[in-house]
Amino acid sequence: MILWPAILMASRTISAYLKDDNLAKMWHKIKKQVPKIQISGYDITNECNLRCEGCFFFEGELSSHYDSAKTETEYREFFTTEKVRGITYPHFAGAEPALVQNRLQIAAEFWKVGLIYTNGTIRIADDLPFMLHISVWGGEETDKLLRGGKVLERAIKNYRGDKRAIFMYTINPQNIDDIEPVVKKMAENGLRISFNHFSASRQYKSKIAEGNSAERSKTYRLSNENSHLIFSANDLLKSRDTLSRMIADYPETVIYSKHYNDFVHQADPIFHIDPKTGVATNCAILALPYHRQHHTDFSYSDSECCIANVDCSQCRHYVSIYTLIMSRMKEAVKSRDAFEVWLDTYYTWCRLHFVDWD
Repeated sequence: MILWPAILMASRTISAYLKDDNLAKMWHKIKKQVPKIQISGYDITNECNLRCEGCFFFEGELSSHYDSAKTETEYREFFTTEKVRGITYPHFAGAEPALVQNRLQIAAEFWKVGLIYTNGTIRIADDLPFMLHISVWGGEETDKLLRGGKVLERAIKNYRGDKRAIFMYTINPQNIDDIEPVVKKMAENGLRISFNHFSASRQYKSKIAEGNSAERSKTYRLSNENSHLIFSANDLLKSRDTLSRMIADYPETVIYSKHYNDFVHQADPIFHIDPKTGVATNCAILALPYHRQHHTDFSYSDSECCIANVDCSQCRHYVSIYTLIMSRMKEAVKSRDAFEVWLDTYYTWCRLHFVDWD
């Protein structure tokens, strides 16, 4: 993912920055251990055992409506073509990938690094080599309310002691107060945690605007125009300050960059939006020539990023935000401060994506 030629052009400048021992340590470890990363995404099932409020997968037309009836032979053939296409770091999602572990086992025949997004309720086989990002939506009661079932304790039990596992807390205005108790629980169980931000789908945002006339569903049970999951400016400030404390108070538990924290909580929308299409014009994922977000029938569209149905003006999803920051290499070498922000963010991304990084 690093475009090394662009960086090497500024090698003398970077050498000056690397007089800082901490920056030098991060820089040399990334150069040595990170292979050429080419990421693509794969929805491998449209089934899930939960229905989370505002779930982008089940709210729109670009995710759950594709045929998922594929054989193991078809998956081997598909992953063969993806490997030949140059994909080195696959992302496996769904709905819930843990429900189709035979497909993950086939993927492991082709890749030894990658990432699975899972809700943590079903243990993923120990022999699968991929990183696991386990979604958390709050403390026990908030999690139950927003997801339709008690998830947190089951996930902790399933993944205590698993070096592949990082719990990914999806922040929304209704669970900010739960962050510190959940982080403490992770520390007590020897687990690691990082943070994501709820990013509304186009459908969810539209229903909020419709008010009481909006159609109810399993993924739109609780929200209304006065109580929902979309951030206000005050919510963003509260979230930012809470996470700043978590970084300082739980350095062994929290995998999260203070620079990323400041960036993702800016009040204005992060992405520039084409007024005609509503699509982000500066999304680094959309600009990557090799990234595709494959549906369960193996189809894809070049106009889709990693988050199906997302409203780009609402997007603060960690996959797209990390990629955006990491893509800004030319800006990164213009000053020592900019280089530190870029390198710290990239290093944090590595900690989130490689099993033995630490």
